[in-house]
Amino acid sequence: GPPPVGRMAALTATASQVKLRHRARVNTSPGSRRGRGRSNQARGVIRCSAGIIESYELVLEASPLLVKSTTSLVGFLVADLVAQGLSSSRREDGDGRGIDLTRSGRNALFGFALYGPCSSWWYGLLDKYILPEEPTSALAVAAKVAADQVAWAPVLVTTLFAWDLAWNGDNVVGGGLQTKLRADLLDTLKVNWSFWPVFHVLNFRFVPPGDRILYINAVQVLYNVFLCYKASERSDEDEKAASG
Repeated sequence: GPPPVGRMAALTATASQVKLRHRARVNTSPGSRRGRGRSNQARGVIRCSAGIIESYELVLEASPLLVKSTTSLVGFLVADLVAQGLSSSRREDGDGRGIDLTRSGRNALFGFALYGPCSSWWYGLLDKYILPEEPTSALAVAAKVAADQVAWAPVLVTTLFAWDLAWNGDNVVGGGLQTKLRADLLDTLKVNWSFWPVFHVLNFRFVPPGDRILYINAVQVLYNVFLCYKASERSDEDEKAASG
């Protein structure tokens, strides 16, 4: 027959104790502690990232133009430092030139004084006049990407050429800029068109208007990596042509 009530209670208590001891051994095992540690670190990174983004959004709302210009300053500075670092690492002539901080500062100033304000105005213009009732539709995104690459990219590249010429003491209006444009504008735009359209599809489809400058400056770092890769490809092709 069924066991007495006291024996049944004792068996139940013993089973519970076994389960608790097993759970305690699992929870205090080294693997479990490491897993919890990694999970806590991941949660900490997520909370920190969310806090930074929230702080950025608050400051952006208070001073949108200043924040976008400062974001461009940092973005152009980091992008140029990355480009110089990659270019130096690929040199095979033993030239130990360091980072050109003057060049990096010049590009950072371009981002702050020109790119940040002008790009903010440009993207606001696109959002205002290109299908504002359906800003993330496929047609709107395609039209914005086309306008950006056909109209804005040549203006931006020309402005950057003129900025570099002026800082180097060259005659910008006396023919220096025209010579630079004839030599390099089309090639630069071809490289630009092989990289940016796909990122601008993501930009106009998913990125909130206020965060576009931040997004583009982040992608700019990848773009400079891409430029260094393309430059190395051209160098390899030139070497093969010269040797062959």
